[in-house]
Amino acid sequence: MPRPTPRIARPATAALLTCLAGLLAVATAGAWELDRDASRIELIGTADGREAVTRVEEFAVDLEGDLDQPAGGKLVLTLQSDSITGGNDIVDGMLHGRNWFDVETYPEIVFRSTEIEAPAEGELRIEGELELLGDTYPLTVPVSWSRRGERVRVEGRLTLDRTDFDMGRGAWRTEGTVQHEVHVDFSLELLAPSRS
Repeated sequence: MPRPTPRIARPATAALLTCLAGLLAVATAGAWELDRDASRIELIGTADGREAVTRVEEFAVDLEGDLDQPAGGKLVLTLQSDSITGGNDIVDGMLHGRNWFDVETYPEIVFRSTEIEAPAEGELRIEGELELLGDTYPLTVPVSWSRRGERVRVEGRLTLDRTDFDMGRGAWRTEGTVQHEVHVDFSLELLAPSRS
């Protein structure tokens, strides 16, 4: 006589659905892919009384987690310091030298998150540590984000005092030529992780 198929009780069904939802969450919590062509990072300062825009040409983003529930997420942003350019050889020679980014000694600038919070819908507050010129600095990065299909745009702007990060050594320490205030302006286009 065939054995009857056991019926799954409702609590067991609920538990099974919860487990499946958890697996889907893990699947979507993989690494996001950066669309480099649609992304930018700029450093905006004031030199000789005029706005000076410096671009970061080479950078990578390693982001894991769900932006709707970011508490367990992780972010690592790596900038290649020799890719920082002001658009001409004279400015780049100064920026890449020992008084500024010292690219030969420190080829990378790295920001690693220590905590990601969502204070409101479409907003993130990323606490982390910035490795720059051999030192590590605490840094808070507020960002806004919006979703369009499988793509997410993350944007933000920070205002920093460059001397807090020992940027502009020697004669550049004063505000005679380059102001201390620097804006970091960024817009990143990310493709959501595959669910498979």
